[in-house]
Amino acid sequence: MKNIPEKIKNQYRSYWVKFGFRVLVLLVTVWIAVFRPGELTVLEGMNFFRHFSVLHLLWLLWIWYMLEKLLPSRNRNPKGCRKHRKEEFQPTKEYEDWVAEGKPKGQTSRFWQEFCQERKQYGKGAGLVLGGWALAAMGILILRQFGVLGSRELLIGSTLFYVGDLVCILIWCPFRDVFMKNRCCTKCRIYNWDTWMLILPVLYIPGFFSYSLLVGALMVVGHWELSHLWHPERFYSVSNAALQCRNCGGELGCSTLQRVKQR
Repeated sequence: MKNIPEKIKNQYRSYWVKFGFRVLVLLVTVWIAVFRPGELTVLEGMNFFRHFSVLHLLWLLWIWYMLEKLLPSRNRNPKGCRKHRKEEFQPTKEYEDWVAEGKPKGQTSRFWQEFCQERKQYGKGAGLVLGGWALAAMGILILRQFGVLGSRELLIGSTLFYVGDLVCILIWCPFRDVFMKNRCCTKCRIYNWDTWMLILPVLYIPGFFSYSLLVGALMVVGHWELSHLWHPERFYSVSNAALQCRNCGGELGCSTLQRVKQR
């Protein structure tokens, strides 16, 4: 990890530890699904409250994972996860000048044209991801209806997504390189969408377990999307200086840093 700041090295080390923990969670979940199938009954209906299972710990882990995104903490969450917050916004000079001019729109404003271009680029990528997510949801539903996927496979699927979230940050992110075309996780338009992607498979197991997770995911994604609706300037580097490479000391998921690590 030559030429990478010590702070970023420490971040990567901590995230590799998290990655190892999530792999362990996956392995334990697979073991329970295969050798203790009776434990899976807590996923169905209101069985969540009828007896204790190790899966209650998994539920708590995922609930905390969602609630953590709603907490105003700078120490636990990366910049990409926090950029929608008011306290994280650092207006660029171009944005301030545009506001001082009365927020003119149209071809007469160079800032507005650049802002619309960046917003359109990331909006297109977000639309592609949403479309892919919808297709995945339909595919899982069909497989569920035909009995190809049972509760065991659906639970393992969600746990795989839980591990895959850190694969995107630490190894390779198809959303970044294929759909969004952004250089790092910090600029990612859909950063907090991972919560509803995480719970997608288990949503096809009706019960308190899945529906309560859905509520948490909707809170996270809803907060994110409402922030984008009301304050889009916080999400784009042309208006938010905190997202510009020159003002970044290095962040997780940066494609440039990942190439440096490989040298």
